[in-house]
Amino acid sequence: MALAAFGLALGMSQSALAEDYPSKPIQMIVAYGAGGSTDTMARIFAKYAEEQLGQRVVVVNKPGAGGELGWVYLANSDPDGYTIGLINSPSVETHPFTRAETVGYSMDDLQPLANVVTDPGVLAVAADSPWQTLDDLVEAVEAEPRSVTVSHEGVGGDDHLAALNFAGDAGIELNFVSFNGNAEATAALLGGHIDAFEGNMSEAAAHINDGAVRGLAVWSNQRMEAIPDVPTGEELGYDVVSSASRGLALPAGVPDEVYQRLLDVTQQVIENPEFEAELARLNMPLEPIYGEEYAQSLKDSHDRLKAIWDQEPWIEQ
Repeated sequence: MALAAFGLALGMSQSALAEDYPSKPIQMIVAYGAGGSTDTMARIFAKYAEEQLGQRVVVVNKPGAGGELGWVYLANSDPDGYTIGLINSPSVETHPFTRAETVGYSMDDLQPLANVVTDPGVLAVAADSPWQTLDDLVEAVEAEPRSVTVSHEGVGGDDHLAALNFAGDAGIELNFVSFNGNAEATAALLGGHIDAFEGNMSEAAAHINDGAVRGLAVWSNQRMEAIPDVPTGEELGYDVVSSASRGLALPAGVPDEVYQRLLDVTQQVIENPEFEAELARLNMPLEPIYGEEYAQSLKDSHDRLKAIWDQEPWIEQ
């Protein structure tokens, strides 16, 4: 009887929470530095979400360890709907098994909300680079293995895996340099501190189109409208397709009513033509996937990548 009363009281308290939600500002965790594509998308999303929620949505950057620090913070936050996080696939799925002995979260600690953007990978060099084509870069590395430095956002992330796949396909060894976001990596490329940038189209397109950066390959199934002169890997003879997906998640255990409220708001934001137009101007391709479908897609990705890892672990070279 006491247990039933406790359950009834708990249900009533959760309903009251949902009815009043949100009654204070919400923090949105970004696991990368300010100024990058994830941070930019988060701030645009927050602006439109505030209109729907009637409360401020405050973006908080917690960069480090290829996103791990931010996702650990998200996973360990109170599941009350007042902490939302941006999660980046595949990095968020690979950390729990590539760093199994030290990582501070598992995928079960996160409650996926929705995917927002899927952003294809790009390999690029500075405009003053001696390499005009991807073949030029390959020839340079063949002549001197590991002589070419290439950026990425963390071991097991889409940038790292794309560059690894390309290097394996080409039979070359690259020298990888990790950054806390593509904004840092872009600055390093433009400053002459690295030889090549492996990142996402949304980060590279503006620099490619203004002539500061030369795109050598885009890792998509077809050429992208934003950078039509950049060939696909397949065109150049490389079996590499890679992208970063940016979505939203909550700490596991958020009350159902609060979760549904945030899911409804997320869908309203994503389907807002003004939001769509802002992302289009930033060359961020929308790919909405909601709720359980999104959760299943993350699980499938995790299982597929873990099977690859179990058979042949990738390490930073």
